[in-house]
Amino acid sequence: MTWQNDLRRTARDPDLAAKVIEAVALLLARDPYLFVHRVGERAISHRLAIYVEAQFPGWDVDCEYDRDGDARKMIPDGSGNDDDEGSAVLPDIIVHHRGPGGNHVVFELKKSTNREPDDRDLTKLRAYGRHLGYDHGVFIRFVVGHPTPDVSRAEFVYPE
Repeated sequence: MTWQNDLRRTARDPDLAAKVIEAVALLLARDPYLFVHRVGERAISHRLAIYVEAQFPGWDVDCEYDRDGDARKMIPDGSGNDDDEGSAVLPDIIVHHRGPGGNHVVFELKKSTNREPDDRDLTKLRAYGRHLGYDHGVFIRFVVGHPTPDVSRAEFVYPE
């Protein structure tokens, strides 16, 4: 099964799946250098956000956006990126309306060279939906360091 089929199978909205697939396909086709040369995850996130933004007119698309209105974006302890607080989060990419409310899609990305298990990101995506009101979560693991960029895992994630 392909990563595209995995996204279609796990999405609650087929039109949304098509938009995410288009954005990821453009990233892989137009920016292979990033994957072949193993650049940092933030650089990959930024480029993907550009393609995502084109798919979601009328929405704001941001990388590592840490605000929920005026407050820091928080989910329950143990789920976040901030070791000091354990609950402050910086999602890789979000599709939202800046300010309170209007959280649509949240992305967590990982490179194949990252040895951390995917479970932590999947847990965060579920928490983003449950506690911050994101309608859809997307997890993508990119293959890096190979001549042909690819995706080894891609799925939509929703609160349980």
